Amino acid sequence: MSDAICSSTAAASRVRDSWRAAETTGASLGAQRAALMRLATGHPVYVQGDPSGFVYQVVFGLIRTVSLTGDGARIIHGFHLPGEVFGEDSCPHRSHTAEAVCTTGIVRCEQASLQALADSDPAAAGALWLWLLQNRERTAEHLRLLARASALDRVLYFLFDLAARTASPTEVELPMSRYDIGDYLGLSNETVSRTFTILRNRGLIVTRGRSVLLLKPAKLSTSIQNLP
Repeated sequence: MSDAICSSTAAASRVRDSWRAAETTGASLGAQRAALMRLATGHPVYVQGDPSGFVYQVVFGLIRTVSLTGDGARIIHGFHLPGEVFGEDSCPHRSHTAEAVCTTGIVRCEQASLQALADSDPAAAGALWLWLLQNRERTAEHLRLLARASALDRVLYFLFDLAARTASPTEVELPMSRYDIGDYLGLSNETVSRTFTILRNRGLIVTRGRSVLLLKPAKLSTSIQNLP
């Protein structure tokens, strides 16, 4: 698990490099890269059932990917930070909805154009492949946590994973709500809030509005590595 977390920042950096390569390598892809799409809070990028075909990169803000079960329950599959790519899909129609958590800027390109870039540029192909592997590892860890980990371990992993994917390894911004965190971790809103209180009381975190400061990252890292 720790390898998956620690490699995420490097993967995101390589993906950003691949988009820069796209901007200079393919004229049509570069044109799409320059077209910034601004989304208001809650605005969808695409909805479950829409045709696939485009891949997106977050420029600023935050995107969540969501689907609804047959009984109407909401499942959040992931959160996508600035520099990260989302929307890759092997199916002709979207299996989930992507929407802005807060005011967000994204860019897009056709999935076929990105594939053509990868075919012609080994460096871009390697960066995208690494990102896809990292995304798959994170999904696998997420499912394993839902099946086996306690509420405390789930929240710890969530915070540590976000920190590893940002510029500051000890401070995390949480623009998403406690309900969002709960739907991502398979916990109720009340359990999420109670778990944050436990972490504060143990002197592991300090919360300042939507910011969370990790006070003992080495201890948190040990806890993460020892998860079952």
